[in-house]
Amino acid sequence: MEPFALHLTTVRERLGKSQKEVAARLGVSPSLVSKWEKGERKPDSVQFWELGRMFGVSPFYLQNAKRVVSFQPRSQAARGADDKTCFGEALNDAAQQIHHLYDVWERAGKVPARFPLVLEYSEEGLASQARMVRDCLRLNDKVTYGELREALAEQNVQVFEWKLPPKISGLSHQADFSVIFINKDMPERVKLFTLCHELAHLLFHLRGEEDSAVSVMATRSDPHEKEANRFAAELLMPAGRIQALVSAGRESLKTKTGFLAAVEAFGVSYEAMFYRLSQSPWQVLTYPEKDRFFQKAPRAEIEPPGARVTEVREQLPPLLLRLAAQLWLDGKATMGKVAEWCAAARSKMDLYLVSMTDDGDTLQDGVVLGLAEENG
Repeated sequence: MEPFALHLTTVRERLGKSQKEVAARLGVSPSLVSKWEKGERKPDSVQFWELGRMFGVSPFYLQNAKRVVSFQPRSQAARGADDKTCFGEALNDAAQQIHHLYDVWERAGKVPARFPLVLEYSEEGLASQARMVRDCLRLNDKVTYGELREALAEQNVQVFEWKLPPKISGLSHQADFSVIFINKDMPERVKLFTLCHELAHLLFHLRGEEDSAVSVMATRSDPHEKEANRFAAELLMPAGRIQALVSAGRESLKTKTGFLAAVEAFGVSYEAMFYRLSQSPWQVLTYPEKDRFFQKAPRAEIEPPGARVTEVREQLPPLLLRLAAQLWLDGKATMGKVAEWCAAARSKMDLYLVSMTDDGDTLQDGVVLGLAEENG
């Protein structure tokens, strides 16, 4: 089947739209839409533009993307039509961004690489596996979100802070390269646990035999989600240190003061510490007690519309920014294409490039951006 036919079907189904709805929007017959999705006919350029506008993706992506990324949600969090559309838009955005990464690497003549570690999950060996990952990433005892992002970037993991629906904390993808999307609207310590959770999927679950990915939603029922949570807890709060904490004052951890002291000692979120202390063999706390320690702030069910990337440097992987800027400098990409790759407005990319000039940042081959701009 033609790649465009697979993309049309995939992006349409993610949004929960029928062929009949698409046909009515474009003023064509449902049978023609069916033929497009079977690869028997091809939309013209105007129809591709209308389809892209309807699906929230670029016409170029529908026409030319060579790979279809399939996401596998771990739970059915979309309960209504609005939820379905919101989730579908987020997954289509992520799939399109993965296509952009392939485009950037191809134009830059770079060979994409994956995260170097592949492990088989072992409950008994979880502590040693977490130590191995800590050593590989050269992490401090108290891990911060920024430190972990930088360490993963050094090991070829492209981390995006993305505008995702509240029920999706993160997405992970691994085929020719490794990508993690983190919900940018979460508190930083929640992002930290989520990033460790997604890293676990790269390590244990995403083998990359097919171009597929896993969508991680708020659930503890799926076995892979349980494994990812346990690994994240061990990476951030090693069992040996938790045991010492419990031995030193089990009863104090049941008080709000003692609990908050433990949260600060490890630099994690309230939710992560509660999860860890409720685990076996300690079981210091139980979930019915949760409201006594902290209350989660209510969040909107549907994410309001807005730009995916508003803070370029903070939300995008450094490798993507470096390669995209270099391609622009070399005349191999327009500013519009760079902005599309980075899912940001052109004005944002202009500001980012100016900030690089102000900071004196240097791209590969010693090209200083400010000098290159002055020389045209």
